[in-house]
Amino acid sequence: MYGCVGGERHRLCQRPCSGAALQSGSPAASAPALAALAKEDVPAWRATLLELLAPRASEPAVRSVLEAGLHAADPLERAAAVRGLGRISDSAPLLRPLLQDPVRLVRIDAAWALSTELPEGSPQRVELDSYLRLGLDQPSGLARLGMDLANRGRLDGAMVNLERASIRDSRDSELNLLIAQILVRQGKTAEAAERYLRAAQNRPDDAESAYRAALTFADAGLNSEAEKAMRLCLQRDPARHRAWYNLGLLLVKRGMIEEALEALSCAEQI
Repeated sequence: MYGCVGGERHRLCQRPCSGAALQSGSPAASAPALAALAKEDVPAWRATLLELLAPRASEPAVRSVLEAGLHAADPLERAAAVRGLGRISDSAPLLRPLLQDPVRLVRIDAAWALSTELPEGSPQRVELDSYLRLGLDQPSGLARLGMDLANRGRLDGAMVNLERASIRDSRDSELNLLIAQILVRQGKTAEAAERYLRAAQNRPDDAESAYRAALTFADAGLNSEAEKAMRLCLQRDPARHRAWYNLGLLLVKRGMIEEALEALSCAEQI
């Protein structure tokens, strides 16, 4: 007989279901995971639920359980709470005490979240740098170091490491998006647009990266490429109002007035 009923079997069923609900993107998606967390007593599962809730850290109820997790007895739960709160810009005062946590895992996660304020030569900076160096033989390790350097405003050094990672794993969409964001900060908009487009091409359902590529191509004055990227975005997400509107503006710039009016009409109907 299939299904989960009663006792521990029911709890085991609830755990993956809570994760699936969060991944659905529903506005109320946090509720099942929060309910499961309130009943869960296994530290590893509590840490997993906090990880799943992390993208919604700005929601008051989620933030509350993450803050409570900072004081958990189990280091996995504390580390998950640190990673979740690290997504929130005003969480630094809450995270600083965790730089002194007795468990290295927790200290490293706190140092990562607070990297921009760690003084050079401080024990926390030295420990984080040592950790980052351990992974430099892998694309993921190069990417982590690149992200840390970018967060600290060291864009040239960040690009060196991110490009090395990209050479080894050119189809990593998240890596291409990160490189694109840094190129924008460096004023290299045409190169950034190409990276956004590459990220979109590597993920067939990714309309957002195609949209970013289109806007960045337009900023670079490459209107033909911008139009192609905007059409790719709309092919994947026909209901995106702003994409139709921006396509209309691009077509006006290119002198394609009739098509521009059609695109603007589509924008009005959504």
